Amino acid sequence: MAEKKLSEEERSRVCPPDQKIEYKKYSWPKLKRSFDHAIRGVIFLLRSEQNARVHAIITILVGIGVYIFGVSRIEAAILFIAVIMVFAIEIINTALEKVFDVCHPEDHVLIRAAKDAMAGAVLIAAIIATVVAFLIFLPYVKSAV
Repeated sequence: MAEKKLSEEERSRVCPPDQKIEYKKYSWPKLKRSFDHAIRGVIFLLRSEQNARVHAIITILVGIGVYIFGVSRIEAAILFIAVIMVFAIEIINTALEKVFDVCHPEDHVLIRAAKDAMAGAVLIAAIIATVVAFLIFLPYVKSAV
């Protein structure tokens, strides 16, 4: 097969269009390191982000509510999917904010707009999770009163 000649622009790219994908072999030490990095990321999130701590407290309260009211398994699963989705979006939001802060520390209108949009995504997920919690818990609270 003839080798394709790359233009100067293609050679200067960080990721050339014909770059080969390297598949890595499975290894237990790599898996352990991956979990270590993930746990460190969650700890960083909880230590550095006030809203993440609020989400964590609410998640614990939801878990207590599920136990106290004897919520069905499917309803509990829906609740936990909703609250964990908020956490996942918060993690992505924080990660991208940190990257933006390193790449462009001074205020920039487009970066501010991107940060605001990400914060809006977290807010929408939190509102949806709250609505889901009310829809599930309300009948249980009414029957307990």
